[in-house]
Amino acid sequence: MLHRFASATVVACVLIGVAALGVLLTAFFSPGINLQQFAPVLVAWCLAPLAWGLWAMLTPRAWFPERLPVWGALLGLVAGLLAVFVVNLPARMAAEAVPAAPRGAGVALLVVLYYLVWILVRRAYRSLARPTTQE
Repeated sequence: MLHRFASATVVACVLIGVAALGVLLTAFFSPGINLQQFAPVLVAWCLAPLAWGLWAMLTPRAWFPERLPVWGALLGLVAGLLAVFVVNLPARMAAEAVPAAPRGAGVALLVVLYYLVWILVRRAYRSLARPTTQE
């Protein structure tokens, strides 16, 4: 169980670091963008490694690790629906209403992205679970 948690949190932490750097560079090179617009996303990112780790631990034993990307895509669907439709992050960040079609496309993109990222989680799990040789 610890390998599952560790593999998911490691990948989540690295991706959040890269995304945070992207947000900072975007704000730096675009003077019209205010970092306060990104506050809801940044707060959610603080909880993402924990959520990913717990999600990996909840994976059905028969699905682990082969179907882990599908399990991650389900997490992407849940996260996307919450972020885009429940919390309405696009409207909060853009300060204006975003039509349902682009929000739905955003959820679909998030599902695909989570599927691809959870392939990395599967690789991290296999790497962590591999026995190391003592020299």
